[in-house]
Amino acid sequence: MSQGARQSVILQQPLGSGSSLAGSSSTDALTDMQKRRQSVRSLRRKSINPRLDPPPGLEGLTGKGFVYVRQQMETDLRGGCGSANTYKIWNEKEEELFYVLEDTSCICRWFCGPHRQFQLEFFTPQDDLVFTLFRKSCRCDWCCCLDCVLCNHKVYVVDCLNRTLGSIKQKFGVCQGNFEVLDNDGEIVAKVFGPCCVFRCCTELTFEIWDKIGEEKLGSINKKWEGEQDTGINVDHEYFDINFPEKMDPIEKMLIIGGAFLIDYMYFEMS
Repeated sequence: MSQGARQSVILQQPLGSGSSLAGSSSTDALTDMQKRRQSVRSLRRKSINPRLDPPPGLEGLTGKGFVYVRQQMETDLRGGCGSANTYKIWNEKEEELFYVLEDTSCICRWFCGPHRQFQLEFFTPQDDLVFTLFRKSCRCDWCCCLDCVLCNHKVYVVDCLNRTLGSIKQKFGVCQGNFEVLDNDGEIVAKVFGPCCVFRCCTELTFEIWDKIGEEKLGSINKKWEGEQDTGINVDHEYFDINFPEKMDPIEKMLIIGGAFLIDYMYFEMS
């Protein structure tokens, strides 16, 4: 091989190798840039709505897998234009965790009935406010027997520190009660699926709690029948039990309890 040919080969080899390295470096730089952008977005979301610590008074839900809710009928039957609802919540050992007071006007209860705007305040047995559940405005019950997007129900949960912990909203479904449980960032933490054609005349119903992607069943909200009570009236619509994983975050448990109250007002609250 002549000296000119050898020089041509030597000059061409670094050129090809350098081009390959440049292409590889460009791809790596692009990948690193995408990772940095994703990291920045993640940090930005966390800085806007960081994960919240449970509020004071929520310790009673830690490590618990079962609670039940009963309306206090002996209190609610007093008064003229329909007294505000009151409830108590116990654990499986029948230890009282919370008592719940409804804060609504007499006019609202009289004219709007179960579709009324409401605010439910949850207190410990020591009278300390833990969180508040509220629905902003009156909603219709059924829209032509279908759940209309404009009529979907939604409630918000705010703790005693005035932090919005999440919400529970009804999803579109044909004659079926489907709900999403959302955290303070609007992310789904659980889903609730009810039976088809939920009516007030039904005595016992189960609403299943599933994980956020709908693959694993986590628990259930069960509306129970307790029969005739000492008051001499039918109070079958006023008793629920709720089961969920013991290791679930207490805030998520609280949101699911809020979902049970939304279901109660939507389907079982009497006019």
